[in-house]
Amino acid sequence: MMTVTKSKRKNRSSLASAVVAGCDISSMFRPPRRMKISDAVRKYMRVPRDAGNSVVWESTLTPYVVEAMNCLSSRSYDAVVFVAPARTGKTLGLIDGWISYNIVCDPSDMLVVQMTQDKAQEHSKRRLAKMFRHSPAIARRLSPHRNDNNVHDKTFRDGSFLKIGWPSINVFSSSDFKCVALTDYDRFPEDVDGEGDAFSLASKRTTTFMSLGMTLVESSPGREITDTKWKPSSPHEAPPTTGILSLYNRGDRRRWYWPCPHCGEYFQPSMENMTGYRDSTDPMEASETARLQCPHCHKLAEPQQKRELNNRGVWLREGQHIDRDGNITGEARRSRIASFWMEGPAAAYQTWAQLVYKLLTAEEEYERTGSEETLKAVINTDWGLPYQSRRSLEARSSDALMARAEDVSKRTVPDGVRFIVATVDVQGGKKRRFVVQMVGYGAYGERWIIDRYNIRYSLRVNENGESQPVNPAAMPEDWDLLRTDVLDKEYPLAGDPEQFMPVLAMAVDSGGEDGVTDNAYAFWRRCKRRGVAGRVYLFKGDSTRREKLITKTYPDNTERSERRAKARGDVPLYLLQTNALKDRVAAALEREEPGANYIHFPDWLGPWFYEELTYEERGADGKWKKPGRGNNEALDLMCYAHALVIIRKYEQINWEKPPGWARLPEKGAAKTTQPVGARRQEQHEGGEKAVKARKKKILPAWGGGSGGGWL
Repeated sequence: MMTVTKSKRKNRSSLASAVVAGCDISSMFRPPRRMKISDAVRKYMRVPRDAGNSVVWESTLTPYVVEAMNCLSSRSYDAVVFVAPARTGKTLGLIDGWISYNIVCDPSDMLVVQMTQDKAQEHSKRRLAKMFRHSPAIARRLSPHRNDNNVHDKTFRDGSFLKIGWPSINVFSSSDFKCVALTDYDRFPEDVDGEGDAFSLASKRTTTFMSLGMTLVESSPGREITDTKWKPSSPHEAPPTTGILSLYNRGDRRRWYWPCPHCGEYFQPSMENMTGYRDSTDPMEASETARLQCPHCHKLAEPQQKRELNNRGVWLREGQHIDRDGNITGEARRSRIASFWMEGPAAAYQTWAQLVYKLLTAEEEYERTGSEETLKAVINTDWGLPYQSRRSLEARSSDALMARAEDVSKRTVPDGVRFIVATVDVQGGKKRRFVVQMVGYGAYGERWIIDRYNIRYSLRVNENGESQPVNPAAMPEDWDLLRTDVLDKEYPLAGDPEQFMPVLAMAVDSGGEDGVTDNAYAFWRRCKRRGVAGRVYLFKGDSTRREKLITKTYPDNTERSERRAKARGDVPLYLLQTNALKDRVAAALEREEPGANYIHFPDWLGPWFYEELTYEERGADGKWKKPGRGNNEALDLMCYAHALVIIRKYEQINWEKPPGWARLPEKGAAKTTQPVGARRQEQHEGGEKAVKARKKKILPAWGGGSGGGWL
């Protein structure tokens, strides 16, 4: 009896498995469900929330993604391009929603490409896994076999396949996919493994499916405008950039429009139409007064009206027009790419106050530091706009800078200077020399050029007693001139010539011809033995792009015989992000009024100095380059000076209570015969006075120090 019962159960189980298998197989031959993608997502996809809860996807919260979602199933298009800022819900609706639709309604192989492998893994684990688990219609379609599902690959009962990858030629060349989605596209490399741009590679994966194939690209803008003189030739044209806006321009160029709540005319919720926040200097107060202004009747839309206006909004293609009654006319631009672009004021998950506050504080940071990184991120990811470099817009000519030079006594310390830093560039070739520049810093980034000179001759003499030219690469002893003729120099105060200000610290470029780096390291070691290494810094341009502006390293190649320079891990070397530093200096050069971050020039500097300062050009990739063989030492040395003060924690100073070395000289201080070395040591240790008075002495005619002033 027991045997018979077990046999019946086994037969029933086998029969059930066969039925399930039959259903799975039959689902492979079902035609796709004829429903709009937005309707399917609303019906089948659950959006995970905290504490294990989930909700139905709500199209009325982000109505601007509905039209783009529905275009994904249209055979009229080969691709959909959606440009929008962060916090718009575009990834949820377009990426996750399209995945849900393909699993439930139109089973097909799909590839989703995130910007990095880590992001692909995060998307799979933190978004898709939760969404699958909370959506019953999706969960029951997952393959029950453990080997069919991992972080990057998902297989379903009907045999369809979902791959979550990242930009690499292996991912793009592996298989054919009916559907390919590229998310956060402008953070992809412009050239994927030397094979071309990601969109072209992705589109090739769908060509075998002909009109059924579809490529989706979504991102906030992330590339800089390449032509600063560009003017739009049509209302919906995007500025010339690479990346997603380039794809948008190839499409039918749809923009998002709202009806004015007062006059009924339609306008774009854009930065151009945001108003009311420039009237207050307090970012918090100003952000709370931000409103959108209708360009037709000039009346204001209130923040609480945003959701209502979004649900009444429409997409218009290039060439279309809409009247206040909602009638659309005009000949629409035609393309195989449906392209959409909306700006930050319409974003569902970010208020206008948040949007404007981020903009104002980023602008303040730019004014304070000269760094454009935060401002660029806000413009790109919050406002949904491509970034136009402030420096490329407001680049100063050498003539304009020279015209603002001030009448000051030569090689004196102007009022306002709190300390002096020296920077040295090492030049090789036929004109070997040390190029020295002295910069005086005041409060809040204000600075003055104090001195500029070359050290061309050494203390070495030939048989005729004539001084020999310096040779930084071959003669270690020539580097000692940097101590006597640079580090030990002092300058009289313009307001009290009997007081002198010493050099706080010195930065030296350690790169160049073979032998320069070795001699730079040896010089620093000699400075250490003499107790002044704390005032001497060796710099080098960082070959690796990093977020960190300055990286302190201790090179050690004792185990690498092929290295030319000998480093034992005992010399600190600072690696500089020179492009970012040049951005900061360029921003300071744009300041037109004395004050924070303003650079003062003395009138005794010649045109050559200003030509050096403005010779380099900034490319669209953010890199500064010399267009020819001209000199750029003035710009390089200004960058070294600013890097040096950053290392000295200048940007962290509370100017109400500055440290001793950053205080203003005391007027009429008593003169002293305190030794120069002792004064410098006290300054280095943060003594009470940044400038120590001394008895007046006659300086050499060349203005040099104890080394003879070999200029």
